[in-house]
Amino acid sequence: MTIMGMDGGYVIATLIISALLAVIPARIAKNKGYSFGAFYAFGFFLFIIALIVSLVMQDKNAPSSAAPDALLSYKKLLDEGVITQEEFDAKKAELLK
Repeated sequence: MTIMGMDGGYVIATLIISALLAVIPARIAKNKGYSFGAFYAFGFFLFIIALIVSLVMQDKNAPSSAAPDALLSYKKLLDEGVITQEEFDAKKAELLK
């Protein structure tokens, strides 16, 4: 059997290799908080590009450094009397969610 001039064995081997390689960017993306399935499909068809994208995209699971900075800003406002203790506690609870 030939498909587009290629022997059937080569086509099947190419599909198997693509299926196995697609797991690499999919696992990286999953560990960073993104969809395994979406990156598996992306990696199946465009492995090199999917690998690069999965390596350089931001980690959704990483703790944000913005929350501690914002909390310090609100603490400063509380100490200066600009906001009340209740407002500070509400913002603190919101930031630490």
